[in-house]
Amino acid sequence: MSYAPNPEGLRSAFAAERFTFEETTIQFSLAQAGRLGVSSGKIAAGDPQAEPAPQPFTQCVPNGEYPVTLAIARFENGDERIAYARAQLGDAAVANWYPALLATQDASTLKHGEIFGYSVESGSACFMDPQAGLESAIVFAASGGGPYASYFGYSADGRVVSLVSDFAVVPNLHDAPPAGRSWWKRLLFFWK
Repeated sequence: MSYAPNPEGLRSAFAAERFTFEETTIQFSLAQAGRLGVSSGKIAAGDPQAEPAPQPFTQCVPNGEYPVTLAIARFENGDERIAYARAQLGDAAVANWYPALLATQDASTLKHGEIFGYSVESGSACFMDPQAGLESAIVFAASGGGPYASYFGYSADGRVVSLVSDFAVVPNLHDAPPAGRSWWKRLLFFWK
C-alpha cells in the first residue's frame, strides 16, 4: 500500500481520547455533521465551493443514509481544527484501510510520501453523492491547503464500512520523521 492513515490516531480521534505523538498532545472531541444520503452507490469528497462537482471515488458503497462525524483536535496551546471527517458506512470494525481513489488514480504509481487527495481553497470540505450534487452534500469547515487524502476502511470480511478524509493534523504512517526532527517541523514541511 502506498500510504495509510495512522491507525492509532484514527482510533484515538473517534474514541474522543487524548493522543500523544513525540512532544505534542492532542485532545479529540467529536461533532455530528449530519447524515449523508447516498442513492448512486458512490461518494465524492472535496471543496464544494472550489469544485462543486467533484469526481466520485471508484469504491461502490451501499445506498443509504450514513452519519458523518468530525474528529476535532484541540492542541495544548488552545488551537482547534478538524483532524478527520468520517462517513460511517457500516457497524463492523475496520481491519484494513486503503486509499480512496478516483478513476484516473493508481495507488501503485505513488512514491514514498506521496498521496492522492483534494485541496481546500474555500475553508470548507464535504462528502456528497455525486449524482445528487450539492443538495446531498454534508459540508464542514476545513483548514485551507492540502492535498488531503481520503481512505476507505474495510471489515475483516472485506465489506466497506467507513470513509475518512484526513486533514493532516495527525502524522500518517508514511510521515515517520527522520531522527532528531520534531513532528511539528515535519508537519510544517509537509504543508509547504
